[in-house]
Formats: sequence, C-alpha cells, structure tokens
Amino acid sequence: MIKRLISRFKNLPVNAKGMLIMAALLIIAIIISRDRIWEAVKKGFAFFNK
Repeated sequence: MIKRLISRFKNLPVNAKGMLIMAALLIIAIIISRDRIWEAVKKGFAFFNK
C-alpha cells in the first residue's frame, strides 16, 4: 500500500507535490497550535458579545 502511494506521489507534477506537502504542514501546524487558535476564537466571540 505504501509503495502504491509513493509511486502515485512520484508521478504527480511538481506543483501538485508542493501543494500536498504544504497542506500536510498546515494541518500539522494547526494541530500543534490548536489551543492558541481556540483562545483567539474565544476572544473574537467575546469581542462581538460586548
């Protein structure tokens, strides 16, 4: 299964590879900093509830 995924990844154009890598990094960054994101969301809702 992993070999199939690697072969599909190798056959993609360069811009598609970059987009997949950047999407994966974005997801990882969101998971790591989800507490800070949640605090910002709560502050935003508190601002509108004034």
